[in-house]
Amino acid sequence: MLRTLNTLLAMRTSIAANLFIYYIQKLPLIGKHVTDSIYSNLNLKKAVSVIVFLISLLWGFVIRLAYVGLLIYLPVVGLGKELSAEDQLQHFVHIYFLISFVIAGVSSATILEPKREKYVAVKLMRQSPTRYMKATLGYRYVTFMVYLLPAMLLFASLLGASITETIFLVASVTLWRTLMEYMHLKLFDKTGMVLIKNNVIVWIVIGLGYAAAYLPLLFDLVPVTSTLLLSLPVYLVLVVGGIFAAVRLARYSDYRGAVDAATKRDDPLLDLGRMMSEAQKTSVKSKESDYTLNGKHQENIGTKEGYGYLNVLFFSRHRSFINKPVYMRMAIIGAFGAVGMAVVMMLSQREEFLVPNLGVIFPFLVTAMYFLSVGEKMCRAMFYNCDLSLLRYSFYRAASFEHFRIRLIKIMLLNLRIATTLATALTAIMLAASGEWLSKELLMMWVCILSLSVFFSIHHLFMYYIFQPYATELNLKNPLYYVITMLVSFASGISIIVRAPADIFTAIVVTLTLVYLLISLILVRKYGSRTFRVK
Repeated sequence: MLRTLNTLLAMRTSIAANLFIYYIQKLPLIGKHVTDSIYSNLNLKKAVSVIVFLISLLWGFVIRLAYVGLLIYLPVVGLGKELSAEDQLQHFVHIYFLISFVIAGVSSATILEPKREKYVAVKLMRQSPTRYMKATLGYRYVTFMVYLLPAMLLFASLLGASITETIFLVASVTLWRTLMEYMHLKLFDKTGMVLIKNNVIVWIVIGLGYAAAYLPLLFDLVPVTSTLLLSLPVYLVLVVGGIFAAVRLARYSDYRGAVDAATKRDDPLLDLGRMMSEAQKTSVKSKESDYTLNGKHQENIGTKEGYGYLNVLFFSRHRSFINKPVYMRMAIIGAFGAVGMAVVMMLSQREEFLVPNLGVIFPFLVTAMYFLSVGEKMCRAMFYNCDLSLLRYSFYRAASFEHFRIRLIKIMLLNLRIATTLATALTAIMLAASGEWLSKELLMMWVCILSLSVFFSIHHLFMYYIFQPYATELNLKNPLYYVITMLVSFASGISIIVRAPADIFTAIVVTLTLVYLLISLILVRKYGSRTFRVK
């Protein structure tokens, strides 16, 4: 088994090293100095492989820190700021249990997950499915526990958990996930069902699980999950079940059926690039009926010329695709507002009801508008349905600043509709809670939401024109795009942690929006003709 594990690690490291070199070649300035000959330089390749292996080890710790910190700890201290440390710990364990035990237990199974590495190792390299799976499972859950333990020790201790309790939590989830691997395997043996491929069941569990995880925080309910999970009887059951599953998995000899089910040659999950490409192309196709323009659209087109005409024609012929995500977001926000008003009106009947502080939600508006914005979806649609063909002509690239301005206005208008709906919903909830429809904080909230909608309109279109991350298959090829996207996500998290006062936060958002607008106009005007191209 150790020889099999060494082979797997060598294969993973080699693939990661090749990807590392590939992305280095895509970087500006230094990328052109890294030639393809580096792939055949064995000594240099070994050095790169060592670096990549060390990075992969560090990445394992970073991912767990991000998982525990962003998905569990941050919501607890953010939404439960007024709670005692003991109650915060109860919520922490509750969320940890539902995500790590329930959701991950149903949606993840190493044995049955379609994976290109599994196909290469078993089908192409002719490794024994049994040896492969035993080596993979052993490595998977040893590293799972090692990576998770430091993150849990850090964040759980901040909420007052002891080292012993934290170790129990990490050991429990490792044993539970081992038991769930065995249960997935037995379910497949008995029924032939691969549960993780049943999207209906998996997504129902994910939706209900996340709702059950975070709703107690919103309704000031203190769950008792921690008391149960850390009790000795429950822990003994998990220990016995986990050890039993580990022994059964180690003695199991017929992994071929499970591996064959997970490595079908025509399974699109084995080729994520192909699967994502097909899904993305389908997601940006327009309806045939949109090509028939009615009188209103004909009038709009008739008043335009040049690139104004081109873009009005594009938006008219793709109106269903453009309007659908906007209407869906507005409908979801409307439903959220209606439910929020109903809940607030019911709670307001209680004597202990306190009017919520509107300033608390300001830091969360960045994340909300980031996900509600349709800018990124619009950019993909414009690339696939329009720019992919026209960018081959120099005159079109030279006029990038002109159509950038036209499209920016259109995307702003779309996002402003969503932002207005969100601001209206929050205003209605606050009106139901306090009866006050006009206040300084409400006005700042409107300014903040509208500014954020403009900010993300600029952001997505600017990234599209300056980095143009899409290749002909609609897959992302620009590593800088990934880096900047991660930085924006990081900034969203920082805004939740820092918790600036509402007036300062609004001033920062408005200032950044105006600065970003100015920078984007200058840079697209100067560099757009060179950066806006097909890659």
